[in-house]
Parts: sequence; C-alpha cells; structure tokens
Amino acid sequence: MKRLNFGTFLAVWLAAAFLSTAAAEIYPNRPVRIVVPFAAGGGGDFIVRAWSEKLSEVLKQPVIIENRGGGNTAAGTDYVSKANPDGYTLLFTSTGLSTNPTLLPNLPFKTPDDFAPIALVITYPFGMAIRSTLDVNSIPELIAYAKKNPGKVSAATSGEGSASHLAAEQFKDATGISLMTVPYRGAGPAMNDVAAGHVDLIFTGMSQIRPFAESKRVKVLASSGLKRLHSAPDVKTIAEQGVKGFNAVVWWGMLAPAGTPKEVVEKMNLALRTSLAHPEVAKRLEVIDGEIRVSTPQEFDTMIREEIVRWRKLLKPTVAQP
Repeated sequence: MKRLNFGTFLAVWLAAAFLSTAAAEIYPNRPVRIVVPFAAGGGGDFIVRAWSEKLSEVLKQPVIIENRGGGNTAAGTDYVSKANPDGYTLLFTSTGLSTNPTLLPNLPFKTPDDFAPIALVITYPFGMAIRSTLDVNSIPELIAYAKKNPGKVSAATSGEGSASHLAAEQFKDATGISLMTVPYRGAGPAMNDVAAGHVDLIFTGMSQIRPFAESKRVKVLASSGLKRLHSAPDVKTIAEQGVKGFNAVVWWGMLAPAGTPKEVVEKMNLALRTSLAHPEVAKRLEVIDGEIRVSTPQEFDTMIREEIVRWRKLLKPTVAQP
C-alpha cells in the first residue's frame, strides 16, 4: 500500500474540512425531518408541533414531523442513530433516552455515543394526584400513611421507564417509603384507575388531572418541580412540603446522529433558540407548564451522561435480573 506523504495528507485534510464547512454554510437546502419516537398525539408530538412552524420559518425550509413509536422509544431512536449524519434527520426525544440503557440493556445503539446532542429544549413538572378516598391531605400525611402501611401504597404510571414512573421512583427514593408502581399503557388509563380508587396516586400533567379534580374524583396533593405550576399556583410543591430539594421534571431535547458536522449542530442550535424565543410559542406551551430552556450542545451532552448514571443507580434494583 502506498503511504501518503505529509503534503498529500494535509491536502486531503484541508479538502475534507472545506467540504464540511461548505456543507454547513448551505445547510439546510432541503426539508428537515424530526423523528418523534412516540405515537402521534402524545406529549412530545404536541410540544414539537408547537414550534415546528416557527423553526421552519427560521430555517427557510419545510420541517416534517415523523412519529416512529415502539419499543419504549427504541424504534425511532435507533432509526435516527443510523441515519445519514447530515442534519436532515433529527431526533426529538425525552427522559427515556437516559433510562433505556438501564431498562433495555440490549439496545441496538449506544447512548449518547451514537448521537450528537443539539440542545435541551424544554422541561416541565408534574402534578401529583391521589384517589379521593385516601384520607391524607398533604405530603407529610402521605409519607406517614405509607410508613404506617408498608407495601400498601401504589402509584399508577404510564409505563415502565415513563416520566411518571421515574417521578414515582424519585419520590420513593427521596422519602424512604415503600411504593408499588403499577404500569399502564398511557396516562389516560392510569388516571382513570386512580379516579376509580384502584390505585392510590399518580404523577402526571395538570391538564390531565384537572377534570378529575374538578369533579372531586381525585385530590391534588402537590406539584413535582422546584417552582409552583403556572396553571396551579395554589398547589404547593413537594419540596415546600418538607422533601427538601425534590425536583422531578420531564425534559425534551433534540439530537442528531453521531458524526453530524459541528457547524450543522451549531446552526440548528441557533435556529432552535430563535424559534423558541417567539412569544407565541411560549404561550402555546403554557398549557403543559413548560419552561423553555435551550442549552448548548455541550451542556446537553453532559446532562444526558449524568442522567444515565443517576437513573442506573435508581432503577437498577427495579430491573428484573435474568
């Protein structure tokens, strides 16, 4: 095999760098596809569509939303991990990205190494509701009840590894109580069973809790973030009620396949910042008590890595061993 001399190597390197820069300069010059690894109509679908029109205006190209649900988000995530790293196929996903390495150890991709994080986009907290027949009216009373009745308190979740499941596990860990999680296929059926009195509590969005609370089928006990909910300012946080520092929030962010040029990642990051800064977008996202928080790519990469370690420690004992 003929070896390249230094001059030839330098020429090849400069040509590659030029082509990468040139590609970034004209990016995007065709439609950008954003894959959401959930079924249409869910929370992620709502969030991305709240600002995709503004993103399209900033990019001056159509933005196509594609739902690829299945495998606890693994199907859509795997699809993006293997896509051409040119910035035209992106992933908009949630907290499950950092829990699946523990819950699904045989994934066909590696997080975060198979991705180029672009930005954390938004976070939002939950409301915590309990069945109306449960004779407690505050977090301290719930903790006392759970400790007096070990193994009897149950929490409905919208599936194993879902954000509501993670919030319940955080609450269990922070308070030292025994809490049995009951997975459902979505927040709707989980909420229905709490309202029917079959399960004791649930962490979910206030928009889902409110109709049941208004009809007195559930009681709103707390909110899960450090700040009170925009939509329910009278509801105290769990931290305010004695569980110091408790903060269970859902996050959503954008990633590209690994190998996507840095210049393209930075262009998309700037486009996200610009589109999400529009007042109309903030107004649309108020309904989920969302806090827009567009990070740098480096900050998002660090956050994902830290989340993987944190959730592995918390979830490992709950994962069935072979």
